[in-house]
Amino acid sequence: MRVGLLLVDGVADSGLALIQDVFVAANLLAGRVDRHIAEFDVSLRATGEHVDTSYGLRVTTRPLAELRDEPADVLIAPSLGLVSVDEILRAVGSQQAADLLPVLREHGGALAAACSGTFFLAEAGLLAGREATTSWWLGPSFRARYPAVHLDETEALVVSDTVTTAGAALAHLDLALSIVRGVSPALADLVADYLAVGDRPRQGDVMRTGFLSISDPVLSAFDRAVRDGLSGPLDIARLAGQLGVSQRTLQRLTSHVLGMSPVRYIQQVRLEHAIDLLVTTDLGLAAVARAVGYQDATTLTTLIRRRRGTTPEQLRRRRRWSPAEVVAEVSTGVAGRPVARRGNARRTTP
Repeated sequence: MRVGLLLVDGVADSGLALIQDVFVAANLLAGRVDRHIAEFDVSLRATGEHVDTSYGLRVTTRPLAELRDEPADVLIAPSLGLVSVDEILRAVGSQQAADLLPVLREHGGALAAACSGTFFLAEAGLLAGREATTSWWLGPSFRARYPAVHLDETEALVVSDTVTTAGAALAHLDLALSIVRGVSPALADLVADYLAVGDRPRQGDVMRTGFLSISDPVLSAFDRAVRDGLSGPLDIARLAGQLGVSQRTLQRLTSHVLGMSPVRYIQQVRLEHAIDLLVTTDLGLAAVARAVGYQDATTLTTLIRRRRGTTPEQLRRRRRWSPAEVVAEVSTGVAGRPVARRGNARRTTP
């Protein structure tokens, strides 16, 4: 299977290495699963003879133009390094990116991207009308620039027909494993165990709403008002009036920038604060519930189960594990437990 990695200056060292590690491990282990599995032939592609990574390492590359005559089976755009949104947008608008986009448009095989790499696919118009994901903290900027994309940054991996997108930096693992899984699920499981990948979280489990809201002054004020009044009832119309906007405007802003309603945002803030209290204090569950605006513990428990797939007791028990217990749990998970579904992929149609 021919895999092409599209590189530009500033490519993330970690993302590039993680993708290659998965395919190297797959080639190493394939014979243990099925000797007929073809090798993953990975090539690094760029418009020049080399690129400089985010940490300043120089990587030798092969000509991107060759892919027009010998297309890869899957073409992957890794992330840029840990840079700001403005730097990502400049990279997407650069001449390097302009040279990449025609190849992306013409490519007949599968396409994939992770983290800020998804911006390159979107810039080429290849995600319009599709469901996709990107790094959760890039969600507001991505949604503003590419409104035709159905973005769900709560997912670590989204597969839409022949296009796969992944979330934040370590989701490069999910992306590469999903490609291996398309060839052999058994091999993907073996590679994941070999690399001690473990169960991967949904991005929604680690999103911080306050970080997202700073992208807009009205939403930033909304976030502050929500947090200031978190322990009591919060009325959307009243909050909108305090901010000097209509309820409809507030609804439009949260939907357009954050991809969620004001009510969902408030629930997310309550959930974040409740989990922080559960893992950092000894408050009883009923007291935690009251501190985040719920009258009883049942409502909070239901929210935690629905959004995080766990219970308050499990969250609190993890905090109390000793280092030896953590090691024992991890060892049991890798060696003694069936491999769970990895990557939190959701398959959709265009």
